[in-house]
Amino acid sequence: MLDQTLILRHLMVLAVFSMGLLAIAAGLWTLMSRDYQHTIKGISAQSSRLQARALSEIGAMPMLDASARLVEAVNQLIRTAMGVGVFLCIIGAALCGFAFWMLVR
Repeated sequence: MLDQTLILRHLMVLAVFSMGLLAIAAGLWTLMSRDYQHTIKGISAQSSRLQARALSEIGAMPMLDASARLVEAVNQLIRTAMGVGVFLCIIGAALCGFAFWMLVR
């Protein structure tokens, strides 16, 4: 009977620790990925062309305003992604700590 509970406890520790490592890996991948960097560079390049055009044409001004809003939205998206990455790393570390606590208890 004691051996079965010990095996079950070790399986639970292994499962919780694995979920913690997976959460840390997902958080680090979210933090390290540079998916949005290419998008920001492209939008910035187009925005500078649009600004030069807006000085000569009156009709281009709404497009310039829309591109500024788009840059701000992508910037907010990057901040949100970084927050999610940090949150996943913290939760993963907490799960690993909990698994260690379960093992030594």
